[in-house]
Amino acid sequence: MKPVSRSDVLYVIDHCWMMEDPVVDEYAYRFGLIQDRHRAAFEQAFECADDSQYEAMTKHLDEIGEERDRAEEILYWLFLDSELRRQGKTVPDLWEAQQQV
Repeated sequence: MKPVSRSDVLYVIDHCWMMEDPVVDEYAYRFGLIQDRHRAAFEQAFECADDSQYEAMTKHLDEIGEERDRAEEILYWLFLDSELRRQGKTVPDLWEAQQQV
C-alpha cells in the first residue's frame, strides 16, 4: 500500500469528517481523540523541558509528529474502506479502476 499524501489526508479531514458531527461520525470522533492526545503530549513535553534539553525535546516532538501522521493515515484508509463498502466496492476495486484510466 502506498503512503497517503498529507494533502489527501487533510482533504478528507476538512471535507469529510469536519462537516459531520464528531459525536455521530466515528472517524471525526477518532480524529478528535488523536488531536487531543497529541496536543496533551506536546504540552507535556514543553512543561518538562528546559534549555539544556533542546535536542531531546526536538526528537520527542518529531516522534509525536510521526505518530500523528501515521494515525491520520490509518484513519484515512479506514474511512476510504468504509465509504467504498457503502458503495459495494473494495480498495482493490478502486485500484483496478485507477489502472484502467
